[in-house]
Order: sequence, then structure tokens, then C-alpha cells
Amino acid sequence: MIHALIAAALTLQAAPAAPAPPVSLEDLTLQQSAALRCAVAFAFVSDWQKAGDARGAAGPLGLDQDGGREFFVRTIAQLMDDRGLDRRGAFDLIALQGERLKASPDDIPAMMPACLLMKSAAGL
Repeated sequence: MIHALIAAALTLQAAPAAPAPPVSLEDLTLQQSAALRCAVAFAFVSDWQKAGDARGAAGPLGLDQDGGREFFVRTIAQLMDDRGLDRRGAFDLIALQGERLKASPDDIPAMMPACLLMKSAAGL
């Protein structure tokens, strides 16, 4: 699922003419970092729900039904625009954030209230 979202997000943006310099998670602003973290967390919750994993119960109804997919796509598109990222750079950030959340999946349910507020503030 997370790979499908990555592909969807990256098809929305044209790659810059020259490769962008690498961006690390630490290079992101607080807002960019929080949005990326929530976007990837929504993907994790969706995967858990589809797999019948109990951890998915703490999240929204599902990525497709609750605006999570659109939040993910918009977040990645905005990061690409703001940071001048090419597709590889965007994928690398998603993968880095995914690895961090994979290392501490118990953080995701605690993040959901703030992520849902962020998604709501985005009009989704």
C-alpha cells in the first residue's frame, strides 16, 4: 500500500531538469516533518487495517475512505515543490520516515489525534 501511494504521489510531479541535492529528514521544517510523518503514518494504519492487524483500530476509517490518500499525495507534492525534490528524493524521504515509524510503530496510535487535526486543517 505504501508503495502504491508513493507511485501515485510521484506521478503528480514532473521531475526537475537537474537532480536535486539530497534532503534528509532533519533538513525539513517542523511543518514539513510533521506532515510527512502523518502522511506515512496514515499509510501504515491503512496497511494494518487491510491486514486485519489490531493496531489499525486506533486510526481513521482507512486511507481511501477518510482523505488520508489525498493528504499523502498533497504532502509529497508540496515537499517536492518546496524542497525542489526529484522523484528519487521524495521516495528517499518517504522511505526514511517509514523506517523510523517501522522502528517505533507504537508511536503511531498516539500520533493519530494530531495527524487527524492536520488532515482536517488541510480541508480533508
